[in-house]
Amino acid sequence: MKPSPLTIGLGVSMTVGYGTLHYSFSVLAPAIARDFGWETSFVFGVFSAGLLAGAVSAPIFGRSIDRFGARPVMILGTLAATLALVLYAVMQNAWQFAAITFLAEFVAFAVQYDAGFAALAQRYGQEARSHVTLVTLIAGFASTVFWPLDQWLLTLMDWRDVYLVLAAINLFFALPVHLAVPAYRPPRKARTTVEGKRSTKDGGAGLQMALMAISLASGGFLISAVSVSLLVVLGAAGFSPAVATLAGSLIGPSQVLARLIEYSQRRLFTPVTTALVASGALFFSFALLSSSLALPLVAIPIAFAVVYGAGQGLTSIVRGVLPLYYFGTAGYGRTMGVLSGVRMVLSAAAPVSIVFVSERAGAGAAILSLLCVAGISAGTMVLLSRLRPLQASSD
Repeated sequence: MKPSPLTIGLGVSMTVGYGTLHYSFSVLAPAIARDFGWETSFVFGVFSAGLLAGAVSAPIFGRSIDRFGARPVMILGTLAATLALVLYAVMQNAWQFAAITFLAEFVAFAVQYDAGFAALAQRYGQEARSHVTLVTLIAGFASTVFWPLDQWLLTLMDWRDVYLVLAAINLFFALPVHLAVPAYRPPRKARTTVEGKRSTKDGGAGLQMALMAISLASGGFLISAVSVSLLVVLGAAGFSPAVATLAGSLIGPSQVLARLIEYSQRRLFTPVTTALVASGALFFSFALLSSSLALPLVAIPIAFAVVYGAGQGLTSIVRGVLPLYYFGTAGYGRTMGVLSGVRMVLSAAAPVSIVFVSERAGAGAAILSLLCVAGISAGTMVLLSRLRPLQASSD
């Protein structure tokens, strides 16, 4: 497949979406807390609560994408995200901070993977898999780009000015891409056909949706927990900060390598196979980490990071291609919205849950809890793999 300008452009805009709304927060939050005299835990607590706003908006945006196409949703989302970043730059108190954070997380769905995957599904149909993989390959460098960028900008200006720069990046890099997304109106007949199929397969579609939601939401819980609390959990388990930092630094490269392999070998494996590998890798990684409770070798967290990174990298692809494989393009936005809403609820609860368990029952209990969640994710994916896909005849 020759990469299309649309796919490359969405890769760039997804990088901007994650970089300005997600990764930049972790760099700028301590500066915000110092400036206002707030506890850092309060700032990150507001961010975690804000994720629930995303869970509310996901089904709304998903239905809007089906009705109006991804283009207008992504355009309005970019403008709203730009507004939120500008408002961060001028906020004056905690209530304003909370309201702006909720706004930013509410519109995040429209400028991140779920909307981008929907745009690709509407443009390429069942051929969207390679395009989805390429977008995740490009956007996988969002933290690599924006963490150093934000830190460098903070040496030149204060955090308020940094937010204005991030707003400008949204406006001048992401908005033109979303304006160029082709218009799309789903055929009414296709929507009716799919709903008819889903209602006449002995409840199969409902079971498929439930299993997919459980598996992907469990995976989202793991990813959210690790992204925030990995260093805390490894430290509590007795590993030095240097080992924990090294392990964390290996996740990104492993993620990119797994996506490269998936992209180059995509014709050899079905989306279901990729999903099984992804959930299996997450489970195996936490099984490895659990073994460190009995055998605290430095090599174990390193091996965990490599295997976990591969699973995380593939999971982002699975989020886009598995619903397309099972349900087709008709109603894809709504399907993504429902799945994303469930996933984001668990993602919001993950960091505080794991840190709470670690503080109350120890790092071992936290790691075993993560292993159980990984087992649920892998087990439900195995069950899902035994069910037949239901695809629109128009795909």
